[in-house]
Amino acid sequence: MKARRPSVREADRAGRGHEELSAQERSETADRREVRIEIVDVLRGIAATAVVVQHVAESSGLPGLWYLLELAPGVFGVVLFFLISGFVIPLSVRGASDWQAFALRRVFRIYPLTLFAFALLATLMMLGVIPSAASSSFYVWLMNLLLLQDFARVPALLGVTWTLPIEFAWYGLFGLSFFLLGRRGLRLLSLAYPLGMVVLIVFSLLLEIRLPFGRIGMLYAAVIGMQCYRFAGGEIGRREILLSGAVFMALMLVANWVAFGHFSHPAIQLHHAVLPWVLAPLVFFVALFRVRLSSPGSRFEQFLLLLGRISFSVYLLHPIVMGIVHPYVDGVAFILAVCVLTVPLAWLSFIAIEKPGIEMGRALVHRRRRRLAASGA
Repeated sequence: MKARRPSVREADRAGRGHEELSAQERSETADRREVRIEIVDVLRGIAATAVVVQHVAESSGLPGLWYLLELAPGVFGVVLFFLISGFVIPLSVRGASDWQAFALRRVFRIYPLTLFAFALLATLMMLGVIPSAASSSFYVWLMNLLLLQDFARVPALLGVTWTLPIEFAWYGLFGLSFFLLGRRGLRLLSLAYPLGMVVLIVFSLLLEIRLPFGRIGMLYAAVIGMQCYRFAGGEIGRREILLSGAVFMALMLVANWVAFGHFSHPAIQLHHAVLPWVLAPLVFFVALFRVRLSSPGSRFEQFLLLLGRISFSVYLLHPIVMGIVHPYVDGVAFILAVCVLTVPLAWLSFIAIEKPGIEMGRALVHRRRRRLAASGA
């Protein structure tokens, strides 16, 4: 399969230089540069599929799917999404030194499609296609549009948007680390976050306060994705990435035991948290560094690549499709209808909304840079 986007190149080095790597690590760096970015799109497709599977299985009314829900594919998909985000965000700032440009592009990556999804939801509610939420006041809509519904403790109009504030938190955490301290900031972040997890775990146990370790762990997953990027670029060696991965797995096992074993959750049992938090990193690591896509690629690979490209649209829009379909069919017909309708709708929204939004963000950044260059001249 021909690469559609550039391979990961060796990262700009600060702190531990290339000359400090061992001879074996230097020889391995060339192989790590060959990590091809299309595998990330395949992983996105897998993550989006896992989330959809969780939701259609829950809503299909088929009792025989209980075993599938025990695997918690939705949690697996979200963890995988954050591992991927951690890997790709450093790619977006290679050679960049402008935090405002970074922030602008991140906002235009998320918000155009998010606003479209809410606009579509509001339109369908007004037309009576989807039942209107009983408490959908102006304040509720405003908090949802600002992605502050969980903080404001108001009903979520589009449930899957709970992950977007965490995504923005990752952008902020990465941006502060990188633009304030450069590559040293990324190394500091990779050390500080696991230490912070240890402190929070001890705090939770000593004070008997249940903390949302699932959400806190999503940010940690992004940090590990960032570490994988640094390893792929030759910035860190095999020993450090293995240690980072092992510490991550151990801390998340303990954190999930604290959140769902020592304490309890009304909807999630301990195994619902532990299994996906083990499987998602394993799938990510193996796929990223061991899997090579065939050339020209099977139909299944091509389909996963397509799902990867439109994964954000699939993620945001499939609950709306479920709301449209649910009053009319259930069971297997419900599952098939949701899948058949979601993919083309997501593809159209990617072409008409998501991709133009990304391009608009880039255009605004270029325009800003030209203006700054002209004023500096």
